[in-house]
Amino acid sequence: MFICASGSDNDVRYTAMQRNARSTWRLRGAALLVPYFLIAGAAAQMRPEPAGTPLPSYAKVYPVPAERGALALPRTDNGLPNVMLTGYWPPTNEMLRQFNPSATQNPDGWVGENWDGRGYNVYAFFPEFPNGLGQGEGDFEVDYQDTSADFWPYTVQLEPLAIITFGRALQDTKWQIESRARNLSYGQWYEDYLVPLRPTPAPPDANMPAGYMRYCSLPAWEIVNAVADAGLNVVPVYHQVGDAGAFLCEYIAYHGMWYHDLHVYPSDPLYNIAAGHIHVGGLVTLEDAIAATEVTVRTLADYLDLQRKVPGDLNCDGVVNYDDIDPFVLALSDQQGYRAAYPGCPWINADADGTGTVDFDDINAFLALLSAK
Repeated sequence: MFICASGSDNDVRYTAMQRNARSTWRLRGAALLVPYFLIAGAAAQMRPEPAGTPLPSYAKVYPVPAERGALALPRTDNGLPNVMLTGYWPPTNEMLRQFNPSATQNPDGWVGENWDGRGYNVYAFFPEFPNGLGQGEGDFEVDYQDTSADFWPYTVQLEPLAIITFGRALQDTKWQIESRARNLSYGQWYEDYLVPLRPTPAPPDANMPAGYMRYCSLPAWEIVNAVADAGLNVVPVYHQVGDAGAFLCEYIAYHGMWYHDLHVYPSDPLYNIAAGHIHVGGLVTLEDAIAATEVTVRTLADYLDLQRKVPGDLNCDGVVNYDDIDPFVLALSDQQGYRAAYPGCPWINADADGTGTVDFDDINAFLALLSAK
């Protein structure tokens, strides 16, 4: 059986007792979190599932065209920034299906345009498994060469503001955020299903030495908190010690973090705010996996809003002036109405006094921003 992650019951995680005690220390800084969570995990087994291993009972099988032509994504011209998600084996492909733009793979219809009214388009890509587990077919097959061949063209088209890659891990209920991924040499990777059995080139990132590590830039602790608060049968984990598996999960994790590092500066037209990898336990139910995905993406959207925040610029034209008065009043009185009227413009821009909340105390601070212009 393939295990895509490393870890044990000693990983960075929440227990019920710690969740109940969180009100005394929640989000007060890493220094308070370290005693609870910086515990080394034991390395897990990492090898491919035998090809043809039966799918979970909830898994669907949709046909994938044998030949994929030019990438065709819907409504990429709506002006909103894009978030890109990828998956591999169930439950990760199934939990992302609603965000897949292909009518073949997602006959119920893509829901990702301005998802949840948050001002971000969400796209997801993953393989299908008509013959059971194994390499799969279509986008992001469990194959090194196919993963790279899909990753770079999709990022060129989407120019994603954020990336989350997902993969299946141990037979448990973890939602495990990986803190880093390695640029391994040829012999350090586990073999996949199709010759060449390891990455070519290897190490994948020829500009960095073998063993070079790139790091997660997702709002990891905020995601852990939010998933813990969601009441799901999921154990949120920030895996800060150990590696991400030396198979396809670590490979795609490195790709996402690599893309982020290539476009880390706000002045870059392809600016990427956050990227990281989440391992999903094989015992997480599909219902909980879908719910945890939605919580994670909402939390990411909150973080993206904060990083893009320009206090007082409520119409996102790049300046604070009298044209911002009406949208400021709308943001103050009707958050959802504001999001609908100004998609892609962070609602948190109405936090003119910098307290982290939007309320009537922001009025004087907003007027001060206007008078300063």
